[in-house]
Amino acid sequence: MNRPIMMCVVIAMVWMNVGLHDAAADRYEASVSLRPLGAVGRITEHIADASGGNASVASVYGVGGEIGLMYGLRNWLDVGGEFAGAGFAQAIYDPATVAVTGSTTTGRLTRTTRLVQLRAGATLRFGVGWVPTIHLGLGVGGRALTAAMLRDKAHAHTVVVTPDDMAARLAIDVIASLRVGIEHRLDRRWGVGLGAEATHAVGLGTPPLEVVSASMSLSYTWYPLL
Repeated sequence: MNRPIMMCVVIAMVWMNVGLHDAAADRYEASVSLRPLGAVGRITEHIADASGGNASVASVYGVGGEIGLMYGLRNWLDVGGEFAGAGFAQAIYDPATVAVTGSTTTGRLTRTTRLVQLRAGATLRFGVGWVPTIHLGLGVGGRALTAAMLRDKAHAHTVVVTPDDMAARLAIDVIASLRVGIEHRLDRRWGVGLGAEATHAVGLGTPPLEVVSASMSLSYTWYPLL
């Protein structure tokens, strides 16, 4: 075997050994991640719409972020928790038919939603340097709803009122989330990544909320048991 080929073989063996060593360390890794995100939310309200249905949906843009703390139980499995928060642009329902002091009124309805969520979950990891990931999470959250405002233009002037049962409130949600992404380990401590996430929130006494988001991540890793 000539010298250049031997050098290539040696380099490949060293690279494989380093890769295997890094992968074995995943089992003992703890990591904290920051993920700024952009989102689209589908916000449902129990109001009559133009087609005569009893629910209207508005799609709105939002921004937010997540912070996660994970620990590696296996080279391919992390478990941990996440805290997430997001705010959305004003949702518009036009036309909307609602009750105002008991009387049916039609107009342009607006409302704003903000949320916080606390989730626990597991992440499957499929690599070493470049790491495709799948994360599943379950949790609870709070959804802050501003007072809805109805602009009624049926008269000579515009009347702005809050419909019945649509005052400002805090709703409690049960949450399920799915995120897929890819991470790149810059070195033993730092990593960056991209992800796409879908979250479904079932409100206790409020309509459901669906959110689709895209995020970037920065993570720091340490080894508490080594």
